[in-house]
Amino acid sequence: MRSPAIRLLITGLLLLGAARPAAAVSLDEALAAALASNPTIAEADAKLAAARARVSQADGALLPTATLSGTYGVGRLDPKGYFGLQAADVNPRAALASLEQPLFAGGRILAGREAARAARRSAEAMAELSRAHISVEVAAAYAEVATARREADLRRAQLVQMREIERQAGLRYKAGDAPSTDLSQARARRAEAEAGLEGAVAAEAGAVARFNALTGLEPDALGPLPPPPAAPASRAAAVSAALAANPALAASAGAARAAQAQARAATADWLPSVGAFAEASTVRDQFFPDYRADQAVVGVRARWTLFDGGRQGRIAEAKANAAAAQAANEGARREIEAETIAAFEGVSAAQRMLEAARQQQDAAAEALRATRLEVQTGMKPQLSLLDAEREALDAGLALIRAEGRLLVVGWQLKALTGA
Repeated sequence: MRSPAIRLLITGLLLLGAARPAAAVSLDEALAAALASNPTIAEADAKLAAARARVSQADGALLPTATLSGTYGVGRLDPKGYFGLQAADVNPRAALASLEQPLFAGGRILAGREAARAARRSAEAMAELSRAHISVEVAAAYAEVATARREADLRRAQLVQMREIERQAGLRYKAGDAPSTDLSQARARRAEAEAGLEGAVAAEAGAVARFNALTGLEPDALGPLPPPPAAPASRAAAVSAALAANPALAASAGAARAAQAQARAATADWLPSVGAFAEASTVRDQFFPDYRADQAVVGVRARWTLFDGGRQGRIAEAKANAAAAQAANEGARREIEAETIAAFEGVSAAQRMLEAARQQQDAAAEALRATRLEVQTGMKPQLSLLDAEREALDAGLALIRAEGRLLVVGWQLKALTGA
């Protein structure tokens, strides 16, 4: 039997362990978890691996090609005395070893290598772009969870106040010190607070679900909202950084260069291809049982396709694809420039909105304090207190939403500038 003191100690330790708060998840931890496990990033990385493999294939076109072929058979030959040959068992067989090194291909090989390298650079940029997009989504989800939870807390506090105001209005009404309208207004605002809390709780559950889908983490506790990433000093600096390092623009430029190289490769199909070869062969004939032939040959082999009915169409298609890719790259450049300007101005606006929201909250809190005193002394009706409570809530919500918006637009600008 344990002594009462030991049982009390064990109970205290268990309660202490149960009461220990969960470790807060920081934004950096959420980003690391998302970047390590997100399927969109895994897909982009797999496509990048395929693009790198295609570079190896294109480089391989410059290397010699070695082939080995052979045949072997077992049979019986009966020429019926023709050429004086009699029936005999035969083992026809042949072997050929060939080595060929391309010398000239009209630029097809070089253009193919350039296209593969441009496609690889485009795939690298797309992989970087996917990480930038996920980072923005995680930052937005983190801010959404934090904002939703703080909003739910504010609405819970407001509901407590509304219920207390309703209770006091009911007491004053029963005592004949307040009209029935005061009680009705208090009940209406209490119901409004209950509905707002239900909406906030539902929004919090949705935000948590999105955060979990992105990161695989359960945000039992979140750290404070971090400051937004550092923004460029000016709009011109932001646009310059985006045009130099935006991953979407880099991917578009890589695709355009790859299409141009493919067009050159298609045009080079008009020219011949030349290669040096070396071959060694051995033959045992099936018609002459004792026939033997062995040879070794070195030389140059050329191939020139003078007419191909589909060649002109392939060239036209490749050139059209190159023109389309170039136009898409120009469109992407203009779009990135516009998005960067909008994001930069959005960060500036969010900073001003945050400062205004802080001032609004301070003013609303002071107004609520003064209104409570004035209602208590009979200088103002109870409706004024209800309005002041609502304004204080709205100011608090505006502040937390402004903080979340500044974080999100900061990450959007960071993704656009390739920081």
